[in-house]
Amino acid sequence: MDRRSVIKNAGMAGILAAGVAPAVHAQEAVRWRLATSFPKALETLHGCAVKFSETVKALSGGKFEVSVHPAGELIPPFGIVDALANDTIEMGETAAYYYTGKDPAFAFSCAVPFGLTANQNLAWKDQGNGRKLLDELFAKYNFFTLSALNTGTQMGGWFRKEIKSPADLKGLKMRLGGGVFGESMAKLGVVAQNMPGGEVYRALEKGTLDAAEFVGPYDDERLGYNKVTKFYYYNAWWEGGADLDFFINKKAFAKLSPENQAIVRAAAAVAYNDGTTKYRRSIRPR
Repeated sequence: MDRRSVIKNAGMAGILAAGVAPAVHAQEAVRWRLATSFPKALETLHGCAVKFSETVKALSGGKFEVSVHPAGELIPPFGIVDALANDTIEMGETAAYYYTGKDPAFAFSCAVPFGLTANQNLAWKDQGNGRKLLDELFAKYNFFTLSALNTGTQMGGWFRKEIKSPADLKGLKMRLGGGVFGESMAKLGVVAQNMPGGEVYRALEKGTLDAAEFVGPYDDERLGYNKVTKFYYYNAWWEGGADLDFFINKKAFAKLSPENQAIVRAAAAVAYNDGTTKYRRSIRPR
């Protein structure tokens, strides 16, 4: 009995009974959760995760969907690494230097003082063995990375009082994103604080922070920093081209079909290009 006659005479039940498996694996529905470290209002930093999700759905014909959750909705803004290690989520989108408390080398996936530009960062990761080295570290926490967005050179930040000399930095309580540049600024007397961007406005308003850097004027204005500070300085030598990443659960990725694995990689590339170019356009003050 050939396969066509089985299909014709016995239908799907006959196929399964005869042990002939139809090619439906790639058509099975897949649902992932993607948590970001950023507020939903940030159409650039949070938005690149949304772009990723939209692209995955389009490329899979709706069979692979990724729900996107802003900071605090599923997990705390800086809880992504722990959530991946515990298999709580399938993906995160964040800045790796938020997690230097686990290992200082995390910073190299995002930015270090006097570090790489956006193009240099991507070249090192994808053509210079950088991503392979980083993923050897990240494997300890059950994830690997794909670039999500590059912000380009970031700004020096917002200050409640004017800075006239390095002496004015002594004792200054300043939000700094994370990584070794917080330690570098500490050499100048700054009391570095690592906190989620969405919590900075209230801290500046209450005076528990004297200054803060986040990204640049477009995003910072959306978070209202300009309403509670008087002075703005640029550029930031500590972030010449900060790279944000998609952190992808290794176990969840291994369960995907080869087609869906290719879709994840393609969607990340689309999100990176869309978000990075959008950021270049939106970074200028309005």
